[in-house]
Amino acid sequence: MPTALHTYVHTRRMNGIDVKTTVDLLRRYAFLERSAIPALAGWFLRAPAYETKLALGHLLWSHADRTDAIRRRLKELRGGHSEANIEPALARVGEELVHAPDVDSFVAGMRWLLEELAAAARDHLDLADRSANAGEVRLLRRLLPDLEDQLTALRAVGSKESPNARVWTKHLAALLAAAGGVSGLEPRVPHDGALPFASRFERVREMAFDERIAPSSLESYQSRMELPFEERRIAEMQIFFNEFYAAALVATILFDAWHADAPWEFFHDLSHHFWDEVRHAEFGVLRLKELGVEPSAVNLSLFDQSQDLPFLHRLCYLTLGLEVFYMPRKKPRVKRYEDAGDHRTQLFADVDWSDEGNHVQYGRRWVEHFLKDDARGVEDLQREIAAHLKEKQVHLPAGQLSPF
Repeated sequence: MPTALHTYVHTRRMNGIDVKTTVDLLRRYAFLERSAIPALAGWFLRAPAYETKLALGHLLWSHADRTDAIRRRLKELRGGHSEANIEPALARVGEELVHAPDVDSFVAGMRWLLEELAAAARDHLDLADRSANAGEVRLLRRLLPDLEDQLTALRAVGSKESPNARVWTKHLAALLAAAGGVSGLEPRVPHDGALPFASRFERVREMAFDERIAPSSLESYQSRMELPFEERRIAEMQIFFNEFYAAALVATILFDAWHADAPWEFFHDLSHHFWDEVRHAEFGVLRLKELGVEPSAVNLSLFDQSQDLPFLHRLCYLTLGLEVFYMPRKKPRVKRYEDAGDHRTQLFADVDWSDEGNHVQYGRRWVEHFLKDDARGVEDLQREIAAHLKEKQVHLPAGQLSPF
């Protein structure tokens, strides 16, 4: 059955899509893509299985990366502001994404959203003129495979088709139908706005894990350095797995700062930072399993002790505190694995070292941005963080920011 966009193009006999319609379509794609980011950050904390956390972490960056690409194309076109022109009915879809009743329903809702976006992208690509709409053709040819890759990944972790999930996706579909579909051109089906579940999402202060993962003190840095090579390698891969705490910390910043007065570039950088930390945890999963060890422990103390801080302090604490504190360990670790001939572990350590340098730059850029009209400077913020942590780090030697 032809879509409304198909009918529009062929009725006008233009064999392509005019600028106004193109801008309207891209604006709606960007809004739906962007709306998934805080929802994914919130549910990353609540999903108990680390496999689901990894999938949601990759998906969050995928949404942010596609949002950024669409926004860049929008800037090249004649059209209106990308957020100010979003109609309330579509805004309702974006606002509702996070309020799933449980993690399986949330994953089902994200899968539904990807399917809708992929279908819209395929339709748009089929109808675009290869010359007049060349910019959109290049864009959609890049974005569509990414959408399909993420769909495959979500299907692998979200195969459950629970009654709640069916009700939830039906609710989201009804909201989108009331907004004229992804394109806004489909017939609008009135929706009474009734919510299928009474509970509404609230960002948790703890990070959930299932029964496979237990709280642990982990080996301290000093004790790890005294272990034989094989034992130290496993201990260091457990530290990589523990990067879930850093990913969770960035997730709270993304979620809590979402309605702050900040440019899109802030959320894009933080989404990238989040994705990096998720991948570092994944390094731990992959290498531990290759070494015959199942991930089993986390130490969330650094995450837990930050949760009473404002999001700006959390950002400063992680990027200009912890990341800087850990940096001197990075180069020697890469060299140790190179000297030992363990190039697989060296690869993970090398990429981690490179990523962390970017995170410090993110922190410096955005902490200074948020302090530009503030009476305080970065050093003042760091003193406030140190005062907050003083009561929580009484077991650590002076000047040490981490127990591991």
